[in-house]
Amino acid sequence: MSRRAEAAAAAAAVSCVALTVVRAVRRDLPLAEGIPLLVVGLLFVGAGVAASARRPSSASGRLLALTGLAWLLSVALTTFEDRLLFTAGLALFPLGLAPLGHLALVFPARRPSSPLERFLVAAPYLLALLSVPVVGPASCSDCSTRPLGLDVASGVGRLWYSSLLVAVLVAAVGVVVVLARRWQEASPVARRVLLPVVPGAFAFGLAYIAGILAELGLPTGLGEGWAVVALALIGLAPLVFLGGLVRSHLARAGVGQLVVELGEAAPAQGLQEGLARALGDPSLELAYWIPSSARYVTAGGAPVELAAPGAGRSVALIERGGRHVGALLYDSALRDDPGLVDAVAAAAGLAMENERLHAEVLVRLEEVRASRRRIVAAADSARRQVERDLHDGAQQRLVALTLAVGMARARLEGAPDPAVADLLQQASDEARLALEELRDLAQGLHPALLAEAGLGPALESLAERSPAPVELSVSAEGRLPVPVEVAAYYVVSEALANVAKHAQASAVTVRVDREGDRLQVEVGDDGVGGADVRSGSGLEGLADRVAALNGCLEVDSPPGGGTRVRVELPCG
Repeated sequence: MSRRAEAAAAAAAVSCVALTVVRAVRRDLPLAEGIPLLVVGLLFVGAGVAASARRPSSASGRLLALTGLAWLLSVALTTFEDRLLFTAGLALFPLGLAPLGHLALVFPARRPSSPLERFLVAAPYLLALLSVPVVGPASCSDCSTRPLGLDVASGVGRLWYSSLLVAVLVAAVGVVVVLARRWQEASPVARRVLLPVVPGAFAFGLAYIAGILAELGLPTGLGEGWAVVALALIGLAPLVFLGGLVRSHLARAGVGQLVVELGEAAPAQGLQEGLARALGDPSLELAYWIPSSARYVTAGGAPVELAAPGAGRSVALIERGGRHVGALLYDSALRDDPGLVDAVAAAAGLAMENERLHAEVLVRLEEVRASRRRIVAAADSARRQVERDLHDGAQQRLVALTLAVGMARARLEGAPDPAVADLLQQASDEARLALEELRDLAQGLHPALLAEAGLGPALESLAERSPAPVELSVSAEGRLPVPVEVAAYYVVSEALANVAKHAQASAVTVRVDREGDRLQVEVGDDGVGGADVRSGSGLEGLADRVAALNGCLEVDSPPGGGTRVRVELPCG
């Protein structure tokens, strides 16, 4: 309703009450019976105006105000002696129930989603009109002479009345079933939103059904008690609805406390929890907009897809200083209170800019890690290719050369020129040494034994070739992921190479253990110490390789105290 319509509804309600009082005083009619209905009517109109002021586009305010005005006008018209006006007054009371059924089915802000719901919305209005010929209080002495008046005790009137009761019963059962299904399927947040309307409407529907069954002559055990219960529920309806509006207003006021909390520089998880608490939606998700990659991510950098229409989730975009910084994903039931959602989103904008930058840093960090992993994988692939090229090319040529020189020496045995024999012997020795060095080089690039037999045998081969004696202990059973095995092998290989070049150690220990999804590698020696992960060193390359796998490397090497290289790698 517009502001003008709200004022008109309030003026009409006051006019109806004034007209009722004036007519009752003029005709000396008792007001005791009409006062409760007048009060309830005023409450409905007040609730409707308040609901409309909170959300003008919602049908809730119009339906509540229509109910109250129908009942107020009903009481006012029944104070007239004119039979036509009196009949209109009697018809307006059941007609006032139709907007309540309508409200229960569409609250908080939805459209009938099936032919059944559309039928149930329209049925109360039609049935209210069809009840005009037979409705009326038993105490009305003039009821038999009303226009269209039918005797409900016999004949056509009885058939009309009974058929009308059956139709009302069917419609009431349908409404109750739909309300029960909505409540059962609703999320906790949606139930909190539905609380001011649906439970009361459901209870009223049950009492109304019991009353219809009693009117049809079926034993319900309630007697006239159903009517008392139904009237009490109707009277409480506007109060409960107003209570829901007050709760919503208090929730908006709580946004101020949220702003104070956000000003304390809470971490991202605390920000999301604070927003969820302010909206009363534990399922709330906070998504940060990353302009560089044009996507939404969580505070931890994981990608987020915005909710699709009809998925039970809604999205509120968050802006700060004219820039889009993120979005709130919340339960669709909260769309009934867009003011609260907007207030929370505005409060979130105060803190989200810093959090968005933090999330963007995490995204960039993950991109760097992924890039580093790709670089390491590419380097390993290149190593393997070089190793294969050396094995299939240069090594085979050296083998062939060694064989050729040997055959030449065999043919020249006993030849008159011993200098030629010496030259051939020297060439054979050099070829053999070159072949050994080439094999060592290929083994260092990418050991075939590691790919074929695994980490344990490859480390045993390293230990056998080490100049210093090595005590090796490997308790990691089975094969590990290839990148982990390669990283662990090169850690041990580089550490043993440093021992041979710099440590002047007399003993080395190598331990490889697997604990759950972590592989721990430790290489220690009793040498001179002083090792450092400095730029350009082999240890720096190891640190990069380990970091690419989200592992960690520690070097403990005090001068004169030996060296301990510890590495931990995820291997799950």
